Amino acid sequence: RDSPSLWLVLDEVVDPQNFGALVRSAHFLGNAGKDIGVLVCAKNSAPPSPVVSAASAGALELCDVLQTSNLPRTLRAATDAGYRVLGAAAEAPHGLTDGDGNAMECQDLGDVTCDEGQPTVLVLGSEGHGLRSLVARACTGFVRIPSFGTTDISAGETQSSPTCAGVDSLNVSVTGGIMLWHLVSGMDTCTTQ
Repeated sequence: RDSPSLWLVLDEVVDPQNFGALVRSAHFLGNAGKDIGVLVCAKNSAPPSPVVSAASAGALELCDVLQTSNLPRTLRAATDAGYRVLGAAAEAPHGLTDGDGNAMECQDLGDVTCDEGQPTVLVLGSEGHGLRSLVARACTGFVRIPSFGTTDISAGETQSSPTCAGVDSLNVSVTGGIMLWHLVSGMDTCTTQ
């Protein structure tokens, strides 16, 4: 079968409940698992288990979940094959530059559009630690879910204010579900235009 145009990659997600919920989201949003591939680190990740299967509502048995022993190398190979590799992060790691030497920035999820015909890899980091530095260096861009809080409550006014810590306030499986939905719906929009 053809390689999916959207991959969900998990960088050392260790909680079996999160792993299962992410597999369930990929299966649900990806046309019964055919349109979203799932890739995990071979080490330091939750292994497939009855707990993961239960959290996935059985999707684990219906999806192909692949493993890699060298995630940074796998992501660089995906870039070489034409994929854009988006790392989920509250902000882009300091010191990383794009191909033109410009500092990399983290885009709000709503600003991420489909590039017609360009497949995407979405990389989610571990609970509490996020993306490992070598994995972040292999990303071609970064994306976050902005948080909208309130400001100036003491003055009696409430006003929406985006923050840079959006992804940090959500569980990795919730973040993954929201981001996958956005990317899948964007791809559907691209194909219907």
